[in-house]
Amino acid sequence: MRSLFANVDAQALEKQTPPSPQELERRRVGSSAVKSMDRAFVSIEDENRRLHDQLLSAESVVELDPERIVPSFISDRLDIEGDESFQAFVEGIREAGQKLPILVRPLAGKPGHYQVAYGHRRLRACQILKRPVKAIVRDMSDEELAVSQGIENSARLNLSFIEQALFALKLKERKYSRETISEALGRKDGQRLAYISILTNTASLIPEDLIRLIGPAPSIGRPKWEKLGAFIKERTLTDRQARAVADVTESPEWSVSGSDRRFSLVLNALDQSVRLPADVKDLTLAEGVVIGVKRTDGATRLSIPDKRLPGLSDWLLQRLPELVEEFQRQRNS
Repeated sequence: MRSLFANVDAQALEKQTPPSPQELERRRVGSSAVKSMDRAFVSIEDENRRLHDQLLSAESVVELDPERIVPSFISDRLDIEGDESFQAFVEGIREAGQKLPILVRPLAGKPGHYQVAYGHRRLRACQILKRPVKAIVRDMSDEELAVSQGIENSARLNLSFIEQALFALKLKERKYSRETISEALGRKDGQRLAYISILTNTASLIPEDLIRLIGPAPSIGRPKWEKLGAFIKERTLTDRQARAVADVTESPEWSVSGSDRRFSLVLNALDQSVRLPADVKDLTLAEGVVIGVKRTDGATRLSIPDKRLPGLSDWLLQRLPELVEEFQRQRNS
């Protein structure tokens, strides 16, 4: 202790006065300010750390070669380039650039290649313009891709009835549940599951190539598509129906008609194709007796000359039940 305080001047210590209240207040304010700045720096560091973590986990937008991107495994748009607004869409991207990125997933087994979930129109426009396409790359299962595709397209541009129906049918054929299909179409109402059945049942009536030939037909709803399907058996056109459709598609009117009008042309063609023209002929029997036969699409009529063959009409009417039974036995055998 002596060595520690040997050089201390006791008289000088006695002359020192305690700090004034103003000095104590100044010291206190300074200390608070330092503590406040310390807390601010800690808060800034925490915020920077949080933002850094977000950036590391966020999906960034990259530019990809559009020629290395393939369409979704399931199509929902029937005709992109046939849409009257598509050319204006392409010009908009040419002038203002691509504002929103598309969503893709890496294509299995092909490094550097991708598959679109949504953004097919933007992808096609960039292909036409021969410029890179902005995209978000995300690993997705088939189900996640289908749901993302359906929800995005439903939110941005309503699918027509037949586009929804064909999309739902393709998902059903891939064994997806009605709940998943409903989610993919963005339907949240209470009748969504019943509506999915309506969609798939309607689409299953009509050949897919015929649907694509007609296009989205945005103004054509369920009743008319069901009427069209009623003319077709087992989702296959007969030879007569195929010829009728070919005649329509090769006509000058077809090339200048929109999708709604094309639907009407096909519907009328199939309606007429099942209405067979009346086939009228004479059946000559023994002794020069002639029976008139008139066959239409719904009935066959016989005209028997009662004066030349009296009693034949009554005899046929009496024997008709027996003849029908004989016919059915032969048909069944």
